[in-house]
Amino acid sequence: MFQKYNASESFNAKERGYTFKTATIDNMNREQFGVAIDFVRDIKRHLELGTWLYIFGDDARVPGASKEQGAILNAYGTGKTYLMQCMANAFSYRKIPAIYVTEERLFSDIKATYNRASEDSEDEVLQRYYSVPILMIDDIFTAQYKEWAEGKLFSIIDERQKNNKVTIMTSNYSLGRIRERLPMNGGKIGSRIDGKAIQIEMLGPDRRALNKNESA
Repeated sequence: MFQKYNASESFNAKERGYTFKTATIDNMNREQFGVAIDFVRDIKRHLELGTWLYIFGDDARVPGASKEQGAILNAYGTGKTYLMQCMANAFSYRKIPAIYVTEERLFSDIKATYNRASEDSEDEVLQRYYSVPILMIDDIFTAQYKEWAEGKLFSIIDERQKNNKVTIMTSNYSLGRIRERLPMNGGKIGSRIDGKAIQIEMLGPDRRALNKNESA
């Protein structure tokens, strides 16, 4: 099963080097990395329970959080994708079956089945996303949604929730704002995530900008 579902299979060489051991961990992300490391360490139990993980940074929460912490915070470039890629590499190293996919790629995989030359049917692609032991969706809720896309995403979330399959997501939306993004199914999706997921909020410095300045 691992040969079929290798989370880091699509990573480039640089991304395969993202690990917990090499990560830059400081006071702004230490707690968040700790939760992710514990999640991987206890993955056998989480697979039994069907625990979810929701890694998010919402720009709407920045003003209040900045005032509370007395610091200038950011919701973008804080390392959400990096953290999930560290987890994906850890699952690959331990040969734990998982799929890592961006939301854009997920919808592209489904759309590709509408081509007559496709080797896979829509049902086969959906079943793959329904049944993989661990599904990791990066940048969820960023697509240009139409009704069919909302419906397909809801079906994946709903099937995985009903069957206790581990699901890990990164997002720019807090759970309460998913309804704003998806008027048709956002409330139902947010409720299912809330009922299953450990939440990791990542607000802090824009690490992309920091890395650019350090290398300049």
